[in-house]
Amino acid sequence: MAKNRYDPKQLNELMGKWSDKLLNYTDKSKKMAELQQCLEKAIGPILSKKSRVANYRDGTLIIEAASATLATRLNYLKMEILSQFRQAGMIECSQVKITTNPEAQQRLSPRDSYTNTKQNSQGKGRVMSEHTAEQLRELASGAPPSLQAKLLKLAAHAQKADKKNDA
Repeated sequence: MAKNRYDPKQLNELMGKWSDKLLNYTDKSKKMAELQQCLEKAIGPILSKKSRVANYRDGTLIIEAASATLATRLNYLKMEILSQFRQAGMIECSQVKITTNPEAQQRLSPRDSYTNTKQNSQGKGRVMSEHTAEQLRELASGAPPSLQAKLLKLAAHAQKADKKNDA
């Protein structure tokens, strides 16, 4: 009887070499999560929201910052970071390198930020006050004609908002 090549196969038969890679990947991701927690203890929750542990190799801890100003601030905190990691049991950690990656902020920010940005762009809940509209009208009185028209148009939005609130 011939073997049917469409018979289901065992998962370990299909993923023979992959299982080691998946195991290594999960181990590395757990290690990175532990390193990130240690980093948060060292620099605090505010700075850790905008930075992350990118890698740890050969006693060198590489931290990725979302901006150059944050990278500069983390450079001032290198010794505190290093001592925190050594206290956590990573005695072989001998160097901290700070790199800048603006795309890191996208990976670090929560997914809710997209919905918040979308709501703000639609203008829900934001109303111009009458005081602001009056200031815009005063500013328009001394402005060149092209700017004056734009400022008056912007001030007219306060009147529209008032009509909506009255209705």
